[in-house]
Amino acid sequence: IGTAGALYNKLLPLSYYSTPSYWGEYVCDELGNDCRVTDVFNSDDYTLSPSKSSPGRELQYERINVNNGTDIYDASTWQIALALAAREGLSSSRKMESLLDLIENQNLLLLFGHDGNYRSDDLPYGINRATTKDDGTFTYNGLEISQPENAFYFRMVARQWLSTDPFMGTEYERNISVENLPKDNPEYKKGKVSWADWKPITGENAWAFLIGPLQGDYIKNVEIEEKNYVPFESISMQNALSVLYAFQGLQSPLGGIYYAATGSLGNVGDESVNPFEISVENNASALAGLWIFQDLLKLSVEHETELSYVQKKSIRNAIEDIDSMLYGGPTPNDYDTDGLLSFFKNYAWDKEQGTFLQGGFANNPNADSEWIPTYSPKAVDVQTWTITVLGQRVIDEWNGFGASYRAWETTKQWGGFYGPDGEFWGVGYSEKDGNGQDADYTTGILSAEWTAGAINLVRALIVEYRTVLDDPSASGSNKNSAEQYIQKLKDDERSMVRHLTSLRTDQYSGTVAFEQNRPTNYDTLVAMSTDKLAFLYSSKRYFIPFGWYANPIPSTCSTSWALMLHYNYNPFQLGGGYRSRS
Repeated sequence: IGTAGALYNKLLPLSYYSTPSYWGEYVCDELGNDCRVTDVFNSDDYTLSPSKSSPGRELQYERINVNNGTDIYDASTWQIALALAAREGLSSSRKMESLLDLIENQNLLLLFGHDGNYRSDDLPYGINRATTKDDGTFTYNGLEISQPENAFYFRMVARQWLSTDPFMGTEYERNISVENLPKDNPEYKKGKVSWADWKPITGENAWAFLIGPLQGDYIKNVEIEEKNYVPFESISMQNALSVLYAFQGLQSPLGGIYYAATGSLGNVGDESVNPFEISVENNASALAGLWIFQDLLKLSVEHETELSYVQKKSIRNAIEDIDSMLYGGPTPNDYDTDGLLSFFKNYAWDKEQGTFLQGGFANNPNADSEWIPTYSPKAVDVQTWTITVLGQRVIDEWNGFGASYRAWETTKQWGGFYGPDGEFWGVGYSEKDGNGQDADYTTGILSAEWTAGAINLVRALIVEYRTVLDDPSASGSNKNSAEQYIQKLKDDERSMVRHLTSLRTDQYSGTVAFEQNRPTNYDTLVAMSTDKLAFLYSSKRYFIPFGWYANPIPSTCSTSWALMLHYNYNPFQLGGGYRSRS
């Protein structure tokens, strides 16, 4: 619950539910990790951080992030889920706030840009925005951004800067020691650690500003209140309009949007991300978000009768800017970009594998080529999200009829989780997870969130391949193939939907497939109220090749995706339909 400024007494989401016992009894003791850590105060920058020589340094950061943090992507899925629940007539457990109020709380957090529990009366506007520093950190492909509202938000935000280690007040507190505490500031004490996750990432910002809030407001204004538009002056629309400049700044000449602002740290260690790195999945999120935002801008200018001349001009300028980002045109960096669609067509597709690349490096002046692709690790969500966003018709037109379906089948071969009965249950994260049709299921991992994304893809492909059957210009061969695809996709959907519930909190501990990798006494370790249900992030604890740990704990994002599936809602298309805008 917020305590700072306009966020006072407002409920805000966290990404996970975890317990000290999960971290102490399981991660430390059962898995044999050394969790001892010494936190040291640094008088130069006023941080209290785990010593680099501490064996439990990274584990402390992880549990503090999980216990105290919110990934802005997770929060955006939560916004959509709440809007859908409100549309169906469900109500909030908080009498003072409706479900729609809760959605607006997150928009306010993004607007004011400070922690929900910031400990000062002097609230720093935009402190959680990645504005350009004097040393050049957080430049946007050379573009300097000084106004917080125009800059990316950091992907993971805390309740407050000095965060509490969940081990405090438990028997696991014995793992923590502290050195060099200042004598004149009682805020610094054992068990407090300075927040350290400062990463302005394209994908998270696309969801946080262009997908979750805008879809939530569309459901509220158009589907519930039966307007024809989302008001242009709403917080969600103004937040999106302001941050559009950062997306433009990060767009490369060949069309892809760079992964992060210069100086952002990677997911592992203290090294900065290569400023020329591009994530295809991040670009799929950006493409979906830009289409959603552009469609809403067009609805505003068409139906909002009280718009001023200045507002209409602002809308038209934004529509033109998005057109340039999509189809090619000028950027704020004094060069033209080929546009996102050109990037997906000409660079993001791996012709040999018949799938989308995980990413690559673009337009590095010191490289031998303008595009250096990254072939491994492969990413499941790159396939499921990108195919859903671009749509079957476009991908098949670019790469041959059936390319979308074949990409999905190929992904299952290396990313699919197959249970004890050999049945297809869902997907993991990459080709390095121990998954696949010929693999031993005990070596693999099932992801609730990414399986939900796969179900969403399969539903979209079923809808889009059905249009082939009704197309008088389609060949008989293509129609026959489409019929076969649809039947197999339906089988995949049924199987994944059935087995996704194995990662629900009331079923996980009794699922035989997870016995060898499930924490002992799981229901005691991660105890939840019996009147609540959630979906776990994953079937086991596992270090994902992309740089973070999956944990079998209740996840806001996984649960939100499950609700979207329940209501047959595709978050990548305005209004949730399964037909691609393209």
